[in-house]
Amino acid sequence: MKAQEKSLGELLRQAGKITSRQIQVALGEQKKTHEPIGKVLVRLGFVEERDILQVMQGMMVLTFRVDKELYGVETFRVREVLKYTPYQALAKSQEPWEGEFSLRGTTHPLISFRHFLGMDKAPKAEGTWYIVLETKGYTFVLWVDKVLEVARFKIEQIEPCPPYLFGKRNELYSCLG
Repeated sequence: MKAQEKSLGELLRQAGKITSRQIQVALGEQKKTHEPIGKVLVRLGFVEERDILQVMQGMMVLTFRVDKELYGVETFRVREVLKYTPYQALAKSQEPWEGEFSLRGTTHPLISFRHFLGMDKAPKAEGTWYIVLETKGYTFVLWVDKVLEVARFKIEQIEPCPPYLFGKRNELYSCLG
């Protein structure tokens, strides 16, 4: 049997799920309770069980393209993928939102990933795609050029975001593959 090369805490830190400080706090708590480190991390609210499963199995990602660059979003956040249909533009600019998208009688905010990246609008909207996402109970629609496929990234292929991205709308990204 192959020995585990990295601790669970280090795998979670490398995936951008927890910080080194949170690992230290959890290890201190583990010394007191003698619980497995994964249970301690979940109990303290630092991670969810799915985060632990994800780093052990790898990350499933819906990949998409904007211009010539490839991006991805974790599949557990994806609710639907839809081909472009017209949306309701906002009367007043509300950064970073592009407009509102109506889905089965419910309106959701729409963000253009091109706009988020500081790019011009797509030459033509027809043929573009929407990804309906949910994060922390909040649903919104991400407008992208093209949806590609679902891919699995092994944990060793995933790097945390570089420090210069921390605090910059990081609810939209968490790591690099």
